Amino acid sequence: MDETETSTRKSGHSILNCMANSSGVSAPRELILIGGGHTHVLLLRELGKNPLRTVRLTLVSDVKDAPYSGMLPGHISGIYSRAEMQIDLPRLCNFAGARFIHAKVLGLDLARKQVLLPDNVAPVAADLVSINVGGTPSMEDVAGAESWAIPAKPVPELIRGWQRAVATAPGGMGPFHIVIVGGGAGGVELALAMHSQVGHKAAFTIIHGAAQLLPGHNSGVHRIMSRLLEKRGIATIMNARVVEVVADSVRLDDGRCLPADFAFWVTRIAPPAWLAQSGLDTTPDGFVRTGPTLQAINYSWIFAAGDVVAIEGQKLPKSGVFAVRMAKPLENNLRAYLSGNSLRNYKPQRRSLSLIGTADGRAIASYGCLAGRSVLFWHWKTWIDRRFMRQFQNLPVPFSSIP
Repeated sequence: MDETETSTRKSGHSILNCMANSSGVSAPRELILIGGGHTHVLLLRELGKNPLRTVRLTLVSDVKDAPYSGMLPGHISGIYSRAEMQIDLPRLCNFAGARFIHAKVLGLDLARKQVLLPDNVAPVAADLVSINVGGTPSMEDVAGAESWAIPAKPVPELIRGWQRAVATAPGGMGPFHIVIVGGGAGGVELALAMHSQVGHKAAFTIIHGAAQLLPGHNSGVHRIMSRLLEKRGIATIMNARVVEVVADSVRLDDGRCLPADFAFWVTRIAPPAWLAQSGLDTTPDGFVRTGPTLQAINYSWIFAAGDVVAIEGQKLPKSGVFAVRMAKPLENNLRAYLSGNSLRNYKPQRRSLSLIGTADGRAIASYGCLAGRSVLFWHWKTWIDRRFMRQFQNLPVPFSSIP
């Protein structure tokens, strides 16, 4: 595995470290961030503005460019370039005065307090760890899925698969079938985005395991989306589960076989297996169990946030909206832990606004029992997404890196 490190520190950090070494004071404590998810990128930005003193900060990520999920359907439908939806992690680390290690985490040695990396990369010592890694769509017990299906995450794999589909789609010379497995907001929005690009060349089918698309959304959203899918000619199959994927078709649990030149997998997320294998207390499906302070149940020096977390007493959707809102509580509790102060409970918002792009210059707004679709909602979504990304653009160069 390739490793790239960016270890520029802010001048204040360097001075403190030198003073500590010369005066015999213990070395800075090591805070290791695992994963470049939405929570961690916001955390790094805040730590760049208000650094943690006498703490050495490291981000470990298997990607250098972190995609912003809110813009992914817009990228698929040709609205955003790939660069517009990605956050440059080494550059962000440089701003935050953090070391960046480009490597895939294989596990944790909880006894030695180490983050384990591939054989050619030394383990990283940790005094404090925060985990904000993404998962991949669950393909358990589905024959051939890992060989033939294209997962929605990691995003680079989805983009490569989509590029193959676009290149393969015939110019009206015969049937071409694209299957989307998963009818949540992510799957439906992805289907609409793909259809906007090759709908005249392909037949689309969404397969969903429940009786209703868009679980967690109100009946008004369901009605709007059902009419829209019917108008676009996107077929839906409810209460069905894919049990086998082969090169040109998928087989359902009721025995039906559907043609599928490409099958995109947008089902519930499965967390990395190393979380449970390391000895962390996890749910039966592998998510890290934490208390409301975002600390792991059985290791107070390990924090977790975003999709990977299962907070005791709370049932949160796996949504970027909640991952973004966890950044400030996580920052506050990391600071409190390091300073020996009391930690505060993370209190999620009771309701969240969802804006689902429909790949035609409009979006569906879903909030509690309210629903609607308009151009205004699309402009609102675009404004929110671009505002999020502006936080990571034109970051000032740290003083210590100026020659």
